[in-house]
Amino acid sequence: MMAEIRKLETPESLQIIRDIAADVWPKTFRNILSPEQIVYMMKMMYAPEVMERELADGFYFDALFLDGEPAGYVSYSAYDEPGEAKLHKVYLLEKYQGQGYGSLLLRHVADRCRELGFRGLRLNVNKHNERARRAYLRNGYQEIESVKIDIGDGFFMDDFVMRREL
Repeated sequence: MMAEIRKLETPESLQIIRDIAADVWPKTFRNILSPEQIVYMMKMMYAPEVMERELADGFYFDALFLDGEPAGYVSYSAYDEPGEAKLHKVYLLEKYQGQGYGSLLLRHVADRCRELGFRGLRLNVNKHNERARRAYLRNGYQEIESVKIDIGDGFFMDDFVMRREL
């Protein structure tokens, strides 16, 4: 299968990510989060105005295409600490999971962040998303902290913070 990673640079192109997220997110988190929290977080992270603001604020959005079809995506940006980048999102359509494409996306983000001059890359992963956590560990990330973040409306993100050197 021919894999290509493309930068998404226009507000219109971000629809590719919203379409994949609408498929992947409910499946990924159905046994971890309540249906209400999934709806709330989808709106919080994937509303067009939210993503357009992130794009304007210097977030990078890259999509993975397999044989020309959208298959996954990543989002990353500079982090609050100098020299650090943050991987905000990395998701693949279910039919492509477990085939090495997640690792391909993680390597892509690490390479891009290194090119951009960052020395470290961090991310948050839900403590109960064991499959993702194992994938990050395999790809050089280490758990550095446990956090519980109030995201509003009575919802929390209960995450591990993971980091890798670049």
